[in-house]
Amino acid sequence: MNRKTIGCMLAGMICLASFLICGSPAFGQTPDNIKESVADQIERATNKVNQKQTYQLAYKLKKGEEIRWDFEQVVSTKFQMAGEVEESSSRSENTKLWKVVNVDQLGNMTFAYTIESVKMWTKVGDENPVSFDSETDKDVPEVYSGTAENVGNTLAIFSISPNGTILDRKSSLKEDVFGIGKVTIPLPEKAVPVGFKWDVPIVLSANDEQGTKKLKARILYELASVKDQNAYIRFRTEVLTPVTSEKIRSTIMQKMTKGIVVFDMERGCPILQRMEWDEKAQGFEGPDSYLKYVARMSEKIISADDPRNQKNTSALSPVKEDIATKPVEVKTLEGKPVMRK
Repeated sequence: MNRKTIGCMLAGMICLASFLICGSPAFGQTPDNIKESVADQIERATNKVNQKQTYQLAYKLKKGEEIRWDFEQVVSTKFQMAGEVEESSSRSENTKLWKVVNVDQLGNMTFAYTIESVKMWTKVGDENPVSFDSETDKDVPEVYSGTAENVGNTLAIFSISPNGTILDRKSSLKEDVFGIGKVTIPLPEKAVPVGFKWDVPIVLSANDEQGTKKLKARILYELASVKDQNAYIRFRTEVLTPVTSEKIRSTIMQKMTKGIVVFDMERGCPILQRMEWDEKAQGFEGPDSYLKYVARMSEKIISADDPRNQKNTSALSPVKEDIATKPVEVKTLEGKPVMRK
């Protein structure tokens, strides 16, 4: 055989060996690495499309609609001062209701806000745990008396625009917190692409050795992704005023939120949100003082076929002029580290 023939034979053998090593697609088998490569290409292409495509986020509540959420919050704190250490933990569960009483021609929505039931548990230091279930317990522990009085009552009436701006409010609540600042999530007024960011300025009150301070801050939102008509919105609190005092840090840690909201664009309503905290302050009341605050919160919509949506809410009507004269108490870090109500 001449050199040319031998070269052709070697080339053919190399091709055959490569074919055998890589595997043959002759029987409909696609190599895993090719599958992954195609999947990656599809994901990249989808991301590019999402970046160019815009999405309109807007509330679309309907008159007569009743929307319920399951709320859960777990908190753990560790407090140390003058050689003494106190640890506390708490858990809160409740069912919240929005009853939509009106939608005007501009799409502005008015709804009544109610807490239908609560389950609460708290343990501070070596003390015995304290618990309360509004659906089963007749005796109300003192620490939960304010909360118990509000269960089943209409606590507020809110009127909001389609982008979540609160237009009118009748409420006894000190804080209209849906979890991230206000009872509603602020949304962009126009359609936006994935990756779009927007923010809402806020002012935080804090205390140090000189007294009360006002801190400039904002809640920063980002449309992180869109899938199956659900918009995933990330958010976090950012303090714009420099914080150099651990005393100040210890009084704002509960307000340093971060998490994600899932907004159903078709339904026009948030269906899930999750938040978490992991904050600490060292030396805020002497060199050995220490405070650690760890918490998580979740709030998810209750499906229409859930039995809890069959409750009779005919008694829930728009708030009267004398709506709830007794405000909901809010525990602060100046008191015992008991979870807020």
